[in-house]
Amino acid sequence: MQWRNTAGRFGIFAKFFHWTSAAAFIAAYIVVYYVIWFMDDTSPESWPVLNIHWALGLLVGFLVLPRLLWRLLDVQPADPPGSALEHRLAHAAHWGLYGLLIVMPLTGYLGTGAPTDFGPFSVTAFNETAAFSSISHAFDLSWEAFEEPVDAVHHFLGKWVAWVVVGLHVAAALFHHRVRRDDVLVRMLPWSRPSKTT
Repeated sequence: MQWRNTAGRFGIFAKFFHWTSAAAFIAAYIVVYYVIWFMDDTSPESWPVLNIHWALGLLVGFLVLPRLLWRLLDVQPADPPGSALEHRLAHAAHWGLYGLLIVMPLTGYLGTGAPTDFGPFSVTAFNETAAFSSISHAFDLSWEAFEEPVDAVHHFLGKWVAWVVVGLHVAAALFHHRVRRDDVLVRMLPWSRPSKTT
């Protein structure tokens, strides 16, 4: 069992962070679009479903810091054959994904004026925290004045940026797998095994 990365493969921890974050991120999208398309998102009946969206978003946010820490501590597999420009673009895209994994949960939490109540898992709404009270008093802001721009950023990124960045990430992985026929995708798959040379 390969816990850490090698020059040719990702280890179990890196795969766990990658696929858990991806699953929670995509599931959060599925849930919120279900609410948008099939429910009235202003009605109390939608709150239990929206709680799932909020909980998944918080899970993404909670995972990103240990994921980044592990990335800094662990060795990273070598870049596949390609030009320097391709490598720079790939690294920029990865850091763009990390940025989304930070900004989306953060703006989602800061702009939601309702607690996340998921059974034993409960998080106080931001407008009920001491942090917001301090911000409100320091800048003479009402919740509505604070929430509106934060929510606008969250929705803009969710509607127009996240899909593009994630889509490019998936397309690049499939390009490597189908066209380049290298191991870029395979080395991150949960069931892949390290080769004898790694």
